[in-house]
Amino acid sequence: MRSPIENPKLMQEQEDWVLVLERVLNHPPEKVWDALTRADQVSKWGPFSTDKDLTEVGPVRLKHINTPEAEEMEGYVLEVNAPYLLVFRWGADILRWELAALDRGKTTLVLRHRFAERKQAPSYAAGWHLCLDGLAGTLAGEQMPSMVGEEALKYGWQELYEVYEEKLGIRTK
Repeated sequence: MRSPIENPKLMQEQEDWVLVLERVLNHPPEKVWDALTRADQVSKWGPFSTDKDLTEVGPVRLKHINTPEAEEMEGYVLEVNAPYLLVFRWGADILRWELAALDRGKTTLVLRHRFAERKQAPSYAAGWHLCLDGLAGTLAGEQMPSMVGEEALKYGWQELYEVYEEKLGIRTK
């Protein structure tokens, strides 16, 4: 397992909370963009599958992975600026993915996850950490195990949760 994202941030914006996670990926923005937006790629690393590519503004159906009892939920792509910005609604939450090119074909990915309850931040951070590990592996051509839903516990989710509780200053127990 990689070390946790060094500087996760949690900010309040109006009534909501925004968790900000940043990761440098060893691939150009165009390749990262494909992994973020193509329906056949999202389910290889993300917490849900989609019924279509996330490349145009409009509704999309999302299904949680490794959570059989979860129903499909409606999402909505709110903004697209390929290959640098993807914003979509996942249930009541808003996910904003920002990509910036770096030297030597690398990309900085910034995820801003907007949600209602502050106490959820360590859980989201731990889950996204594993998803971003999966994204990095998928981009590198590795066959990654699914590390989401109930499977996340097998890949260090609980330990990451505790680290993020501390880093974000949130004690939920």
